[in-house]
Amino acid sequence: MKSSKAEINNDLKGVFFENAYSPFVILNRDMDFVDINQAAVATLGVNKENFIGKNILDIFPYLEGTDRFDSYKNVIETGISIGFDELLFQGENVEYRFMSRAFKIGDYLGVSTLDVTKVIGSKEKLKKKQALLTEVNENLKRKNQELEDFSYVAAHDLRAPLTNLKSLLGMVIESNPNSDEFKPIVEKMQLVAKVMCDKIRALNEVIAIKSNFSDNKEELVISEVIGNIKLSHSEEIIKGRTIIKEDFSSCTKIDYNSFQLESILHHLMSNALKYRHPGRKLSIKIVTKKINGKMQLSFKDNGIGFDQNLAYKIFRLFKRMHTHVEGLGIGLYIIHSIINENGGKINVKSQVNKGTEFIIHF
Repeated sequence: MKSSKAEINNDLKGVFFENAYSPFVILNRDMDFVDINQAAVATLGVNKENFIGKNILDIFPYLEGTDRFDSYKNVIETGISIGFDELLFQGENVEYRFMSRAFKIGDYLGVSTLDVTKVIGSKEKLKKKQALLTEVNENLKRKNQELEDFSYVAAHDLRAPLTNLKSLLGMVIESNPNSDEFKPIVEKMQLVAKVMCDKIRALNEVIAIKSNFSDNKEELVISEVIGNIKLSHSEEIIKGRTIIKEDFSSCTKIDYNSFQLESILHHLMSNALKYRHPGRKLSIKIVTKKINGKMQLSFKDNGIGFDQNLAYKIFRLFKRMHTHVEGLGIGLYIIHSIINENGGKINVKSQVNKGTEFIIHF
């Protein structure tokens, strides 16, 4: 009876071994293949007859000296099974990923596997989708922050001039139009109206730029773009006898949207000319470098500078560090928006009465 039961068990084991979907192999103490099931033959792409008797290092030479090879030997010695979560096998024009379990069978080593190629592939696709969703969420957060900025502007920067204008109109109505008091009130009304119109115009410019962000890029020669910027500011440059030093030897070209790059450099040049130091000749130095395959541009001046502790405010909409010259505080906001939209970043270093340096990582 016991003999019959043993035969049935052996027959069942043989059926399971041969008909399993995943590869199973049996090795001796010398790590020679003793048996291999049909699934392993199909996966490895070899004839069973040519496989039996071969050493594991003949088939998988990369295992020599590895912890995994030593672990297989240790299983035979100790009888303690061990598992591997992800093993890579590359056959002809195909790649498999397995979960594997090594265990002792009498004096032999059994290795069972489970093909998880599709599972891992799906997992990797899921990770990519999650990363994409994270990026989309970050973009939405940034857009929402921009909407909040515009809401703030509408609620404060534009409401205040309108309130002032309303009050001034009330004063005009109450006053005698023929009196000498009427003229200064009208002048104030004109000033308030100008401020309001300028801010609305600035908002329109910002909205226009944001609405027309384009991925259309072309190879641009930095010296030619800078040349166009200098030409558009030539009157101020010549009048102030401005010194401009350039070094584009390390990085002469960049793939970028031409309108956006010119907008960045235009506002940087405009700021440098506007906030020059009254006690010395303005000097501007523009340098490009190639860092990790990306262009870095430094735009440095010796102007009046500002307190570095306030640097976190400088790229905000309508934020100005100095009020002694005319301006609206949108140039750096536009620069920051363009660079961020293209996946870059901009840093600023400044010292009062010594100058400012903008460093752009494209």
